[in-house]
Amino acid sequence: MKKLPIRLGLLAVLALVLLLIVRSAYERVDAGHAGIRVNLYGSEKGVDEVTEVTGAVWYNPITTEIYEFPLFVQNAVFTRDLQEGSPDNEEIRVTTNDGLVVSMDVSINYRIANDKAVDIFEKYRKPLDEISRTILRNYLRDAYNRSANFYTAEEIYTKKNEFIHQADSMFQADLSREGFVVEKVVMLNELRLPDKIKTAIDRKIEAQQIAQQKVNELEQAKADALKKIEASRGEAEAMRIQADAERYAFEQKRAALNRLLVQQQIIER
Repeated sequence: MKKLPIRLGLLAVLALVLLLIVRSAYERVDAGHAGIRVNLYGSEKGVDEVTEVTGAVWYNPITTEIYEFPLFVQNAVFTRDLQEGSPDNEEIRVTTNDGLVVSMDVSINYRIANDKAVDIFEKYRKPLDEISRTILRNYLRDAYNRSANFYTAEEIYTKKNEFIHQADSMFQADLSREGFVVEKVVMLNELRLPDKIKTAIDRKIEAQQIAQQKVNELEQAKADALKKIEASRGEAEAMRIQADAERYAFEQKRAALNRLLVQQQIIER
């Protein structure tokens, strides 16, 4: 009888161990995720298979690990604001073809392409968030620098939409080859130019605005002058018509008087 409590204790410990083993051998792949089974030892070491369904995945926790990659759209923000995206300055900096540095804050929406989760994990062996903050950011910075090589600092400012469109196209093509789909790229704030360049551009824009204002004023003056000329022509034409009418009336009266005089002379004879 003394051994019974000991046996019950051993059974309880054994049951607890079995429960822990069972719990550790179970993984639930959430909806919208790819479950990646990784063999840690043996001839099949490496990625074995990917499960893209919800539900339970059973595996040997000693020889196998399960990783989950989200398949839905992810957002990554790269900014110098230490309160947004990362506690580090992650702004994107580019060098223009005139050797000046321009910086910007960029946000990207992306997702893993269909059936590419295993390839991405095999290549990088990192969680998706870490991949976005390192690998994807490097691709983004490279694409924007390649695009910046075609522009001066001033042109990047004045042709910003063209510069961004070219950089985004390069970035999307690069990530497509890596198994990612870029849904959207957004520049969050204005470009940050060197102070002297920004000042020069502002002065140039101001001068252009003043010049355009003077052109507009000149065009308005011309329009006003033409309006006055047309008004004067109208008045002159009205006066001419009135004079012609008065002359015609005078001629008619004189002709009538002449006829009366002729008739009077005939009578007097």
